Amino acid sequence: MVIGIKYCGGCNPLYNRTKRILALKEANPEHEYITPSGDVICDYWVVVCGCSRRCADISHLKARDKVVVVWDEDSFKQLEGELRKQNKEELSSVQGKRRLYLHEAVTVKRTLTKEDAEAFAKLTGDESRLHWDLNIAVKAGFHRPLVHGMFLDSLVSALMGTNLPGSGTVFMEHNTRFIRPVYWEDTLEITVQFVSFEELEESYIGTFSGTCRNQHGERILSVTSKQMMMKTLFSMAGEKE
Repeated sequence: MVIGIKYCGGCNPLYNRTKRILALKEANPEHEYITPSGDVICDYWVVVCGCSRRCADISHLKARDKVVVVWDEDSFKQLEGELRKQNKEELSSVQGKRRLYLHEAVTVKRTLTKEDAEAFAKLTGDESRLHWDLNIAVKAGFHRPLVHGMFLDSLVSALMGTNLPGSGTVFMEHNTRFIRPVYWEDTLEITVQFVSFEELEESYIGTFSGTCRNQHGERILSVTSKQMMMKTLFSMAGEKE
């Protein structure tokens, strides 16, 4: 189960929140704990408040199962009891599998930097001057050097591989349409949605859509991808109510 961790502003904490979350993780190691910067859909969201005021904003948090606010030892104990119960139910039905809900989606944000460009060029060997030479970029019809298109595509792929559908998925087919240029220091909102699936004897073939939008809300690329998901790692649960 994927558990998102969100801390309150920490204006008046009455205990060491980081230490208590570490204890929660150590007591429940079977779950995956993340602290995402974007609007990610998790199985559980745990909002860690430092006092009984519980003033953290949870309106934007999206969970497949539940958003839980903890603020003292009693609330942590109650959470741990729920997690143990949830884990027993998961183990009895789909041992160690990632449960997917049809039409679920996940979104993250990322600001692109010059260092990203340099690292991608070094890794791939794509040192086209279009990505670092202003003169070449202008002559090609752009305002300044562009982000590598394959780097943008890989951000969508990374979201699929790590979150939706998640670890163990295998690429089968990928089709990307590049719509607008992207420049360094642009902030992208990347969304992946589970569209449909075909069930085979040992696996599912899932179809996923992906989109990227810039800080102006403009769509800069769209993706359609097919992923193979083995039944030993994934299960389908229909639509989440």
